[in-house]
Amino acid sequence: MASKTTKGDQDGEQHPETESTEAQFPELTVQAEGTANRLRCVDESSQTDCLETTQVELVVEHEIGSLDEWKDLINTNHREHTRTVNQGAIIDGLLNRVEGHYRRQSSSTVKAPDWDLTVTGSSTAWRRLFMEFYQLRGEGYDRAAKTVIRLRQLVNADLAGTNAALAALELVNQYDIDGATDSLVSEVAESTSAE
Repeated sequence: MASKTTKGDQDGEQHPETESTEAQFPELTVQAEGTANRLRCVDESSQTDCLETTQVELVVEHEIGSLDEWKDLINTNHREHTRTVNQGAIIDGLLNRVEGHYRRQSSSTVKAPDWDLTVTGSSTAWRRLFMEFYQLRGEGYDRAAKTVIRLRQLVNADLAGTNAALAALELVNQYDIDGATDSLVSEVAESTSAE
C-alpha cells in the first residue's frame, strides 16, 4: 500500500497518510480508429431539423476506470471457440463518450470493417482484470483456467494483443493448465518477429 508523508503540526515529525484502501483498477485503454459521420445542427433558429453530415476520420482513446465501465463497453458474454466480441457496439459506446454527435457508417453491432479496435494494457493489468476484479467462480486453478479462456477469446477476436497473450501463457505455466495455446503462442511469436 502506498503512503505519503506530511509534516507534523509543530514538532517537525513526519506522519504517514494512507491512501484509499480501494484497489486501483488495472490500466486498460480502448482505442478505435476509423471513419464516422459527424452530425451538427446548421440552423438552430429553424423549427425543423437541419442537420449537416460530414465524414471524418476519428481516433478515439478511452481509459477504462472501473469494472462496470469495462462491462458497459466490452461485451463479456464470451462462449468458447467463438468470436463473440461485438466490435460495432464497442465503437458506438466510445463514440457516445465523445463530445459532439458521431455515428458510424455501418449499423452492425457485431462488425465494424472500416474500424481498427484494440484494448491495450500490460500483461499484469490483463491478469488482474480477470483474476481480481472480474467475478469468476472458483479458486486458483479454476479461476486461472477461466481467465485463460477469456484472454484467448479477446486475442482471437483481435481485440487484445501480445500482452493479453503473455498474461494467458503466464497463467498456463503457473497453474499447469491444459488447453489450446496455439493462438496465444502465435500472437507472441508474431510480435517478437516484428521487432
